[in-house]
Amino acid sequence: MSLQIGDALGDGIRRSLTYSGGVLMVLTFVYQLLFLGSVNAVFADILPPEAQQSGQLAFALPVPAAVASVIAVAGLAFGVVLYIAATRALTREQSELNSLPGELFTRRMGRAFISSIGANIIVTIAVTLGFILLFVPGIFLAISFIFVIFAIGVEDERAIDSLSRSWELASGNRWGLFALGLIVGVVTAVGSSIGSVASFVSPVAGQILSLALTSVFSIVGYGILADAYLQVRGEKPGRGGGTAEPSTDPEAL
Repeated sequence: MSLQIGDALGDGIRRSLTYSGGVLMVLTFVYQLLFLGSVNAVFADILPPEAQQSGQLAFALPVPAAVASVIAVAGLAFGVVLYIAATRALTREQSELNSLPGELFTRRMGRAFISSIGANIIVTIAVTLGFILLFVPGIFLAISFIFVIFAIGVEDERAIDSLSRSWELASGNRWGLFALGLIVGVVTAVGSSIGSVASFVSPVAGQILSLALTSVFSIVGYGILADAYLQVRGEKPGRGGGTAEPSTDPEAL
């Protein structure tokens, strides 16, 4: 099915601005805050005092480096689970987005977690090599694998199968997906950079504000990708909550 960029943007934003989207934004903010604070705590323990006073480590958890390391690893793991759950939550029918069942975080999550790690390693290596070799192949591969996490989270595909599934879904829609990704990327970058302004007043406030904005825009981006994913699958739910069915009217055909 052909991708409609306007619909993906409009309906995707509406998906993210729901109860489910709001909870996901809060969880994303908490996870990123804990991860940043723990990483800064680790570096604060090993960097010389001059580097610590530079303001780059403004927000750090008041815990020993060993504890901070455990929190950082746990935070990364929770981040993977969170984004898998986000694909499942935001691809549901509009009428279901006023709730966020725990099943979205638990259903075959072990398998999905391992598949996601494996697929991300492969995609990262492939895309990085593509950018290093000629740049354009990197963009092509990034677009082709844009739905990998959706194939894993929603369709329960394993790592290798998710790559081929994403490639299949992106086929014929790569220019549209490139434009969509560019729009989302630019808006996210501009919005997130607002936090840097607050850093002139308070480094801690600047980092926290940047994380808050990043959390909001990342879930909005997932909502837009979720709508695009449903479009290319040909299974996009209608705005009233029901799945659109093919017309059987001879005149409409």
